[in-house]
Amino acid sequence: MSLNEQVKNSLSKIKQVKGVENAVLTQRDGNPIQSAGVWLSKEEVFNLSSATSAIYNLGLHLHSTKLKYILIEGKSAKILLAPLKNSMDDPIDRIMIKQGIKNKNEEFFIAITTFPNVNLGGIFLQTRESLRDIKRSLVLSGESFKPPLRKYNNEQLSELLESFSVKEETKDNNYLKLNSFSFSNDTVQKLENILRKLSLNIIDLTRTSVTTSGGFIVASYSKGSDYSELEFERESAVTYSLFSTANRCAWLLKKMNINSILLECESYFQFISELGDGIFSLSVNKGKQKLGLLRLLLPRYLKLLKKVIENAKSLENPVKTFNLSQMIGELCLK
Repeated sequence: MSLNEQVKNSLSKIKQVKGVENAVLTQRDGNPIQSAGVWLSKEEVFNLSSATSAIYNLGLHLHSTKLKYILIEGKSAKILLAPLKNSMDDPIDRIMIKQGIKNKNEEFFIAITTFPNVNLGGIFLQTRESLRDIKRSLVLSGESFKPPLRKYNNEQLSELLESFSVKEETKDNNYLKLNSFSFSNDTVQKLENILRKLSLNIIDLTRTSVTTSGGFIVASYSKGSDYSELEFERESAVTYSLFSTANRCAWLLKKMNINSILLECESYFQFISELGDGIFSLSVNKGKQKLGLLRLLLPRYLKLLKKVIENAKSLENPVKTFNLSQMIGELCLK
C-alpha cells in the first residue's frame, strides 16, 4: 500500500465519525496532501487548506509547541485543526529525530469540518489515533519529507537580502492604546469590574481581556500572570487576527460567522468569543474546573460585557472618537 493510500485510510476513519464532512492533511504553507470527504469542487480543497493554514500559523504564533488543537464553532458548522505533532512519549518520535526532523513536526496538520451538533468526544478520540497512524506511516515509509518553507543558511540569506532594498532595522517600543480614543474611563472601569467578577468564579483563570476592532485592548485583568503590559497588548493583537481570519475562513467555506474559538494547549485553554465588532479572550489553566462548566458560565458574562459596550456606543458622543489609521498616517507624514 502506498503512502498516500495509508494516509487516505487514516483520514477515512475520521470521515466515518457521524457528523464529519471532510478531513484534510495539510502542510503549514497551505498545500493539501491528502483528503477524505465529499467536495463541491476541486478548488474547495485548496480554499480550506489555505484558509486554515493562516489560522493554524497564528495559533502556533500564540502558543508555539504547546498547541494541541484549535476548534472553531459557528451556527452551521465546526472546524477542527489538529497539528501532526510529535512528543518524546511516543517511540516513533525517536525515529523521526534520527531522520533529522527536529522541528516537532509542526509542518503538518489535519483540518476537519463537521456539522454543528457533532459528537466532539468521538472526533477527538479518532483524531488522536489517526494522527498517530499518519505519523507512523510517514516515518516507516522511508520517504523523506521536509518542511515546505525553504530554509536558508547565512550566506544564502545575505545574497537574498542584497537583491532587495532593505532598510536598517530599528527598535521602537512605543505603542498606543485604543481605549484612550474610543471608550470613556467609566466604561473601561465597568468592563474591568465584570472581568474581575469572572475571575472570582473561575479559580484557574490566568488572564482575560476585551479587545475592540483592530486588535486593541479595551479592558483586561490578570491573576498571577507574569505577562508584561506590552506582551498582553501583542497577544491581544494576534488573538484578534486569529479570530478575524477564522471568521473569513468560515464565511468562505460555510457562509457563516463564527461564535467562538477554543485553543487547547498542554496545560491550559484559551477561549475566544465574538463580542460585537471585537472579541473576548480568556486563558484558563487545566485544573479543578471542567471544560463543560466553563462553557456554561461564560455566556452570562459575555452578555454583561456586550450590554456595557452597546450602552457606551449609544451614549458616548461619536464625535469624540478618532480615526486611528488616519491619525497615524498624518503623524508619519509629519
